Amino acid sequence: MHKLPHNKIDSGQIVYKECYKCEGKATLVAVVANLLLALFKAVIGLFSGSKSILVDALYSFKDFMTSLVVYVVVIVSGKPPDDNHPYGHEKIEFVAILLISILIIVGTLFLFVHSIKSVWLAFQGDIAQPKFIAFWAALISVVANYKIASYLQCVGHKRGSLAMLANAEHNHSDAISSAMVAGAILGTHYGWYFLDPLVAVIETIDLIRLSVVMLKDALDGVMDSNINQGTIDHMEELALLVPGVEQVTQAIARKVGKGVWVNMAIKVKPDLNYEDGYKVGLQVEETIKKKVGNIAGINLSIEPYNV
Repeated sequence: MHKLPHNKIDSGQIVYKECYKCEGKATLVAVVANLLLALFKAVIGLFSGSKSILVDALYSFKDFMTSLVVYVVVIVSGKPPDDNHPYGHEKIEFVAILLISILIIVGTLFLFVHSIKSVWLAFQGDIAQPKFIAFWAALISVVANYKIASYLQCVGHKRGSLAMLANAEHNHSDAISSAMVAGAILGTHYGWYFLDPLVAVIETIDLIRLSVVMLKDALDGVMDSNINQGTIDHMEELALLVPGVEQVTQAIARKVGKGVWVNMAIKVKPDLNYEDGYKVGLQVEETIKKKVGNIAGINLSIEPYNV
């Protein structure tokens, strides 16, 4: 990405002007780039005999799948609620990530066992040196991942997209992984054959960890997990600041897809008529949605306050 005149945003990140033009295609670019990287490293891994670059291909495959999910979610979850899906369509993201994380865990466990065996064989002197082309492939992967990460981070800040920023972090981590692979392949060139499968073992452990985190987040999204108590307390405080609200008798919230659904019961001044009490309720909803953010809906019950 060529550096043109730029503007700064509140987060301190720099946003280049060309990012404003490419925000619509960013998710598709991430899908294609990560798929090509995954295929490239898988082919090189099979040809060169390098275990570490094969695992590195799994990193890129993970990024391809998560980027694909984000791309599909932009299309599907953006649909408004309908009669069959009154809470919207955002849970499709969590269902997809749940399946992807399970698939990656299974594949990574297989490579983990195979890499452990290869480390043992390396110390026994019964393993072939991977072809040096894997070193150049790893360097290409480092550069490509940093380019993709920078691009997604730039557009993610412009759009305020947490999913895109998360994908940028994934590619940044993959660049570090590819740098480790390059170091391992270089080490085998000097006779340290165990480095290639050893790095593969380290990568598989990290990939399993990342996949388990993805699995947990997906389960939380699918099962409508509660949000933290601090956020609920903050919503109660906001409600009490609205003129006319005397008490908050109930406040519970849960995740539904990416959004948060709130059930709240308030008591208002007893001298307020029905219309005025309704207006107070609307102001409570507006205040919470504005100050908390990511609120998908509020089910508000209003009762008169009796001392």
